[in-house]
Amino acid sequence: MTPAHKLFSIAMPLLLLVFSSIQANAQDSLLTDGDCAGHTSDVGEGLYRVCFTYTGENWTHANVAAIAFKTNKLIAVLPLQYTTNAAQPGAEVDGKNIGFVWNKITQEELAKRLRAAGFFVLTPTIQMYGENWNGFQGLEHFIAGVHKGNENVQTILLTADSHIVVEQNPFPGAQMLVTGIHDRNPDWEATIQRNIALFYKATGLRNIGARVRGGLSDTEGSSKAWHPLIERAAEYGPTVAIMEAAQAVQIVEQAGSIEAGRQWAAPLFDGIVAGMVEYSDQLNKPIPACE
Repeated sequence: MTPAHKLFSIAMPLLLLVFSSIQANAQDSLLTDGDCAGHTSDVGEGLYRVCFTYTGENWTHANVAAIAFKTNKLIAVLPLQYTTNAAQPGAEVDGKNIGFVWNKITQEELAKRLRAAGFFVLTPTIQMYGENWNGFQGLEHFIAGVHKGNENVQTILLTADSHIVVEQNPFPGAQMLVTGIHDRNPDWEATIQRNIALFYKATGLRNIGARVRGGLSDTEGSSKAWHPLIERAAEYGPTVAIMEAAQAVQIVEQAGSIEAGRQWAAPLFDGIVAGMVEYSDQLNKPIPACE
């Protein structure tokens, strides 16, 4: 081996190591210990660290440190809010709660498509912060912190609704829950809705579209109250929604099971991502899928 070849054989692994390190850190959170110093809660790890102060007062507002990321990509946040315990198990089908299973499916499927479309995708889960009241504070404040720290963030939590009619949900099923106390973004809402219309036409399911949920109670956590996940984030950016794909029982009726809903809802996943891409184009913020 010549001296030049020997030098190359030593240098190349080092260059690859450096390049890999740069790639791994290209989308690091820019949240620092200094940012967190004035807050009472510091939870989560790595990309999902969040620092905030929560007292229970003025609970629709998030007193949270901005969480910026070192990325030039558009950001999508896909939360998983359902628990494996009784804290928030989600809708019930045949005596079994399906919230966690379905939310995990939708998170995985949307994340796969959005990454392929060129988004920087965050997938925070309640399990990262604890399946309890404090865990919900961590998850919800994290999402708010991301909206506070970055431009052009889109957050969508895609879940399944109960089939039970109640005052706060008179038409259970497909719908898009958006902010009720901050300025809405009708262009974003309409773009998402337009891109999923064919799915609902094909399945014959009613989709009531974007609507406000809450305002019937001042108690945090009540299903009649404003949704803290939506409202805390929407203060810093209104492109946040909890979407119900359908009633859970409807998914099982049409797909055969919640698990089979992964394939059944593929056109819905495609439509949501197409809407998110289209909206980014409207902002003149092209991503690779648009170029």
